[in-house]
Amino acid sequence: MNAKIKTLLKIVETWKLNKKPEYRGFRCAHCQKYMHKAYYYWLDAKGYKTPVHFCRKCQKLFESSHLRIMKPSLSVNRKTFGLKFDQEFIQKCESIVKKWNTEANPVYKTFICDNCGDNMHKAYHVWLNIKGCLVEIHFCQKCGYKLKLNKYARLT
Repeated sequence: MNAKIKTLLKIVETWKLNKKPEYRGFRCAHCQKYMHKAYYYWLDAKGYKTPVHFCRKCQKLFESSHLRIMKPSLSVNRKTFGLKFDQEFIQKCESIVKKWNTEANPVYKTFICDNCGDNMHKAYHVWLNIKGCLVEIHFCQKCGYKLKLNKYARLT
């Protein structure tokens, strides 16, 4: 595993993952600053499959190998993620995840809904355990309502 993937993994392991969907804005993976555009990196390693977003400042530190992770890792009980969702929703998420190109080069862009592709500044952030891999998927408000995520969501 290369150094960048190890750093992305260390960062994700500091996140407090929520079993319930959260409707909120997007934050930098490292400094947690809210933002409307970010650098997208992909982590597909050690049981995680998720985009990792950086603000401009943290992206520069990451690319220059000067990003230091000082927060402790948090343990995650993978078995409890996604248990309250119906099978149709889980299958929808599996089909979304299959389409992801986790080998893509980093890109600076506006956040988009993983379902419809619309630009958004807030989203339902949903963590699921798909075949032992923790996956984070983002849904716009419109798709979130269609998928009934609002009945599960924690608003922040």
